[in-house]
Amino acid sequence: MRISRLYTTLKLLANGTLTLEGDTAHYLSKVLRLRVGHSFHLFNERDGEFFSTIVNIERRSISVQLGDLHRQKDSASLCLNLALGLSRSDRFDYAIQKATELGVSTISPLISEHCDVKLKADRIENKVNHWHKIAIAASEQCGRISLPIIQSPQPLTNWLDLDHDGLRLILDHRGDAMGDVQQRDIKAISMLIGPEGGFSEEEISLALARDFRQVSLGPRILRTETAPVVSLSVLQFLFGDLN
Repeated sequence: MRISRLYTTLKLLANGTLTLEGDTAHYLSKVLRLRVGHSFHLFNERDGEFFSTIVNIERRSISVQLGDLHRQKDSASLCLNLALGLSRSDRFDYAIQKATELGVSTISPLISEHCDVKLKADRIENKVNHWHKIAIAASEQCGRISLPIIQSPQPLTNWLDLDHDGLRLILDHRGDAMGDVQQRDIKAISMLIGPEGGFSEEEISLALARDFRQVSLGPRILRTETAPVVSLSVLQFLFGDLN
């Protein structure tokens, strides 16, 4: 039987006790219907993952006894940074979920020329928090311990001006096949993918001027939520932990 995993920001110590409240307590008792004596795992990127057992259930809180450390923090062999043009809510949510499952380190939502999503300033914080919750749920499901960093939306030009370590790739149908990228000892990759309307010629030129290499995923044009899944899978196979 698969054991449930839950993320928490609380400090986790082997053989310690803690009290879970709010949404976490509700999820354990009302959704999973766990009872006293039932076990699950608690984790975060700071302390690792621990065996946990419910010792008491109150109306709005659950007391937990931690056991031994189950796993240390993830040690990814490849630092994958995804920069993705903003798309409509459900499509971008899907991309966040799958990118998390595929082991990205950082997700940078981008505002570009053909982006049809306009976020008001007072909605940005709520939107980033929403994406963070999606990443937490995906991490709980897929078994990773460290959450990806999700940045606030920013203009593509601002993102291009930042320092980007390692291999720099931009998805473009005129580029070389991604599978033909042959470089040794790749430890970091920045993968740049456009919104539903793609990047403009000027934006592609700006990326190329900053040493990004055009790569393609074959003759078919993929949807904006499909392209990150395929791209990240190929890169993890070529340089990461799928090989």
